[in-house]
Amino acid sequence: MYRLLVSLLLLFRVECLQLSNCNHTEVTLLRDTELLTTLTLRNCSLSHLENAFFVRFGHLLQMELQYSGLNDLEDFSLNGLARLQSLSLSHNNLSTLRSWSSEPLGALTSLDLSYNAFRRLRSQGFALFPQLQLLDLSSNQISEIDEETFHGLSHLKHLHLNGNLLQRIDGSSFQGLHRLASLSLQHNLIERIELDSFETNTHLRSLRLDQNLLTSLPFLSQRGLARLVHLNLSNNQVKSLEPLGFSKNFELQSLDLSYNKLINLTKEALSGLDSLERLNISHNSVESVHTDSLETLVSLLQIDVSYNQLSTLPETFFNANTQLEEIMFGHNLIGQLPPLALAHQSHLRLIQFTGNALTDVDFLQRLPASLNRLSLHVDLSSNRLRSIDLASLRQFRYLNLADNSFNCGWLIENLVRELPTSVNFARPWSVLNGWNDDFKNIKGVDCTEGDTNRSIILLNAAEVSQYKTSKCECAQTYDEANPSPPPLTWPKIPTDRFDSRSVIIWMLAAIALAFAGLRWLRRFVDRNEGRKGGMKALNNMYVDKGEWQPQRNNNEIHSPP
Repeated sequence: MYRLLVSLLLLFRVECLQLSNCNHTEVTLLRDTELLTTLTLRNCSLSHLENAFFVRFGHLLQMELQYSGLNDLEDFSLNGLARLQSLSLSHNNLSTLRSWSSEPLGALTSLDLSYNAFRRLRSQGFALFPQLQLLDLSSNQISEIDEETFHGLSHLKHLHLNGNLLQRIDGSSFQGLHRLASLSLQHNLIERIELDSFETNTHLRSLRLDQNLLTSLPFLSQRGLARLVHLNLSNNQVKSLEPLGFSKNFELQSLDLSYNKLINLTKEALSGLDSLERLNISHNSVESVHTDSLETLVSLLQIDVSYNQLSTLPETFFNANTQLEEIMFGHNLIGQLPPLALAHQSHLRLIQFTGNALTDVDFLQRLPASLNRLSLHVDLSSNRLRSIDLASLRQFRYLNLADNSFNCGWLIENLVRELPTSVNFARPWSVLNGWNDDFKNIKGVDCTEGDTNRSIILLNAAEVSQYKTSKCECAQTYDEANPSPPPLTWPKIPTDRFDSRSVIIWMLAAIALAFAGLRWLRRFVDRNEGRKGGMKALNNMYVDKGEWQPQRNNNEIHSPP
């Protein structure tokens, strides 16, 4: 089968070739493929490639050699690929990084070496790839980056080093990468980053440092990160933010500090972030925030401070953030919000305070008149609300009040009213179904009556009645000791399994057939009567003719003239 494929290849001269489960010998049989521009080899047995192995593929533009157990390439294995633009050697067992060519691969712009076994990046290891724009070294075992490793890569824009064993970033690690736009360093063991590590990366727009072991962030104050737009520092060990630590990140729009160990938010912790639009400080241990900690974030659209230890918020906390669209403070310890806390937010679309200890919602009554309430989602579930004024909250697009401690009398009074579907009191429950001894998912409402906690189960009465009727045993029992005659009933008439509509249709059809039959019978009778009348008239006419004809005797007929 494979030889047939090779023969067809030689006959038709294809431009794109994909081979799987091949071996070294079979690849060498591919000759005279001058028009071949794309070559994909997957799950092949190619553990070693000798020098000039691909010299016959001089017109290749893209090549993938993946999942093939590749352990080693000789120094000049890639010779002859002067036109190659994209090369992927991912998911192999390569451990030593070399250029694998005696001449520069001047057309190569994308190199994927992910999921291999590299441990160290040596100096000028990529010197023969001067036009490289994307370099993927993720999911290796790299723990060291030598000085000038990326020397000569002046066009490199995207560098992926995530999923390795890096412990520190030196000042010379990324030196000279003036056009670097995105750098991925997540899922490493980085504990320290030197101050001048990104000094020359003045075009860096995205930096990922999540899933590391950082405890402080002094490197952020350097001017090299002035054009940074996206910064992810989640899942580290940061305990505090230095004052003015972000003062040089002028263009930062997204900042993720979730899953750290932050305790408080000081006044100048976020100073200088005038362009910040999304701030995530969730899953920390924040106990207090300064009144003016968000004062400089005039472009803020979304803030997430859920899963912390906040017990209160200052009344003027959001005064400077008039563009806010989403506020998420769920799962804290907030017992009361100042009535004017959201009085300046006219663009809100989401307010989430689920899992707190709120006892009133006065802050919702003070929302600005210019706010479009028809597009507002409010989640106040799992708090300590006992009663609220629903009159001004009905127009919200969605209001979640489930799992609160409402007064039972107040709750029943409001439940019997016709509430809009946008207001939700119920939470899902799983209860034991008494009719079939099985668990059934239903909805219920929690309430309190005095010091007693109660629950109201919401069921569809029509469904319950129908279900119970279909399950009950309605047959009469027979008492042998006191037999009684059966009740007088009309005999059962067997009926077809037609519904009422079918019965009506058939009845109308039968009536129509009856009328048609009667009409035909009437016509038949009229036709017979007409025929009999015609015969009688004909007979009368013959009789009349006989009477009118003159009579002659025989003598007159035979007498001579």
